[in-house]
Amino acid sequence: MQMESMQVDQSDLNIENIVQAVVVNPYRRSVYYRFMHVFIELLEKFDIRYFAHSGTMLGCVRHKGFIPWDDDIDLMIPEEDVSKLYAMVEVIQEYGIKQNLRSSIKPEDGIWQFMPFGNSIMEGFDGYLGLDIFIGETINVENEGIIFHYKSSDFRRWYKKRFVKVDDVFPRKRYFFGPLSIWGMRDPQAYFCRSGFMMEEAIIGVHKASKAKAEEVISILTEHNLYPIRDKKILSMTSPYQETEFFDLDYYRDGKSQLSN
Repeated sequence: MQMESMQVDQSDLNIENIVQAVVVNPYRRSVYYRFMHVFIELLEKFDIRYFAHSGTMLGCVRHKGFIPWDDDIDLMIPEEDVSKLYAMVEVIQEYGIKQNLRSSIKPEDGIWQFMPFGNSIMEGFDGYLGLDIFIGETINVENEGIIFHYKSSDFRRWYKKRFVKVDDVFPRKRYFFGPLSIWGMRDPQAYFCRSGFMMEEAIIGVHKASKAKAEEVISILTEHNLYPIRDKKILSMTSPYQETEFFDLDYYRDGKSQLSN
């Protein structure tokens, strides 16, 4: 791994400048918000009871939007709503969104992955954007009550404690999410504690596409005893995005967003 590109002088150490290297750029973030807007409008049109999950839920509370360096969207829906999701998928390409069929993860695994491709969402952007919907299986657990846990047996095995009590989800709560308003868990605090999502410190997720850069930043911060990140400015940092207009669903379907592969 090459470190020359981010050499840091101890006398000029600025954690905000270091972290900036992994912050999603404002242009790409604005496209992400358009994608999320259209997708959530569709979920609500089909009366699918989604709620923010994983890093997206943490972003709702800690950053009032995306975690600045997060590069995907995580939602969960109850297993009972899967039939509605199937109906939504039947028309989703009309709105410039498609399933990510190239992924090794399939809907039958309990995870649905989507990506945008319509011109009205992408507006010339040429890059990958991803959204995961986790199917929440309802389980009655001794000493815990009724919970939602991953339908995926793999995810349930990998993240044994990352479940949420149904009573902590419903009735859902609306959260500001950048320029949007989305549904999230009514009370995510127990879920955060159980899952290792922290309000008072932050880690940088290492994803395949940004692995080298993330590891470089983590290495520099660790060297200076700044990792995990506890700097209050970073913990309250909002994800920068370019201003963008949001329209109703007809705009994305009626020809203004002619589909292109």
